Amino acid sequence: MNLLVDRLDSAEKRGSANAQSVALGERTWPALYKAQRESEKEELWGYLGELAKWGWLAVKPDAAVRSQSGYANSPRVTVANEAEVRRAVSRGERIKSAPERWRAAVREGLQGSDEVKAAVSEFCVDMPDRAMSEVVERLNELPSLAGKPLLLREVSSQLFWGMSKVLDKRQGLVAAILGVDECPFPESPIQLQVFLPPAGYRGVLFIENLMSFERATRSMSSAFEGLALVYASGFKGSAQRLRTPDGCSLYYAARGGISQDLRDGFEVWLFGKGSTPAFFWGDLDWSGMRILSAMRTSFPSLTAWEPGYSLMRVVLEEGKGHSPEAADKQGQKPLEIAGCAYADAQLIPVLQVHGKFVDQEQIYL
Repeated sequence: MNLLVDRLDSAEKRGSANAQSVALGERTWPALYKAQRESEKEELWGYLGELAKWGWLAVKPDAAVRSQSGYANSPRVTVANEAEVRRAVSRGERIKSAPERWRAAVREGLQGSDEVKAAVSEFCVDMPDRAMSEVVERLNELPSLAGKPLLLREVSSQLFWGMSKVLDKRQGLVAAILGVDECPFPESPIQLQVFLPPAGYRGVLFIENLMSFERATRSMSSAFEGLALVYASGFKGSAQRLRTPDGCSLYYAARGGISQDLRDGFEVWLFGKGSTPAFFWGDLDWSGMRILSAMRTSFPSLTAWEPGYSLMRVVLEEGKGHSPEAADKQGQKPLEIAGCAYADAQLIPVLQVHGKFVDQEQIYL
């Protein structure tokens, strides 16, 4: 019976509603099939017959359980009363993992074909304060929102009790339920803060940190002359949707140029139709190098901004950098190549040698 419960547990882990029958033999019931005397075998077989009479087990072929030597007929056994079998061996219902509970909730509650349920089962939604059955009930309301001009997070808020991020990275779930190839609801637009020099610009500089961006917009340094400045926080600048009008919301700084011609020219470049050089300036640490590398997927010609990074490199070489632990950055993973010739030749090697970082805010220009 312990073996049978093992099989039940294994079936549940696979997401199967029923366990397969067990073929009895030396491997599965050695106490019987390796017994020396026929009387021992008949006694043990009689016990199994009793379990079958009680309705705990089912035996095939049917005639085997009625014969004293039915064990010789290659019988197969299936659990017929799981609760009683588990109770007999003191093994209550197995604690199921979140993905198993999600599959069960989808199987029992989602309105859709088996193919749809299989696809949705791959996107486990485990909300601490809600039963998975409640989540599935809300997913059944998703088709009523199809065709409405909503962002993905707006859809999430309407379905899941005001929580806007439930469907993040779950576009495949949405597409499966709606029976379409791609999720029809766009992600939230990326918000970019942009400073355009009134006299025009010859390049675009993405700045990672907000304080450094604000300082740059006020700076009189010639280093920023002729550069449009863009605040790009963290990895959001790497998103492909940044270069589409629907995926990006632009906010122009009032102290910069805000003429229609300047804005039109910037947007022509941003949305992929211009050739203005682009640069990135962030922290001199592994995270900064990874942001540079990631942004190059959206801006292939993007390079590290030498006027800023050259000063940071000097700080690091003079031993004035900080340890990863000092700034709670010990979890950053090294990067071998960022794809930018200057970063790969000058910045990554100096990080490897010194093992310390320099924050962008430390540099004044």
